[in-house]
Amino acid sequence: MKKHPTPKLGTSGDVIWRRVLAYIIDSVLMGLIWGVTVIAGTALGDTGSMLLVFVGLVATVVYGFLLEGLYGYTPGKYLLRLVVAKSDGSNCTVSASILRNLLWIVDALPTANLVAMVLILVTDDNQRVGDLVADTVVVKQQ
Repeated sequence: MKKHPTPKLGTSGDVIWRRVLAYIIDSVLMGLIWGVTVIAGTALGDTGSMLLVFVGLVATVVYGFLLEGLYGYTPGKYLLRLVVAKSDGSNCTVSASILRNLLWIVDALPTANLVAMVLILVTDDNQRVGDLVADTVVVKQQ
């Protein structure tokens, strides 16, 4: 896995459906992580359950916030050859990744990602709220 693959700027409009599929893949993987922690936690009792909830939260932070900042992609984006980059083509930073992912609250709630999809379709660089604020784009890898 290459750290921060070279982004192919100008391809954000070509990857809309790949972004959706990457989101689904990442959601399934996160669901599996949380499912395992919940099942294991119920078998371990209260203390074990609380410990595994903490492990699940750490896994969520690493998966959602740090992977894009450290590598430029999540597993779903990697599988679909997408990369998150700054709009000038430089590498996505950890702080930009945290900002863009925290703003999923605006993109996703209360509309089941409707805000994100509308903005991706109507903005010039196909950016959702998190991308606009963090100055990031999702494009093809070169």
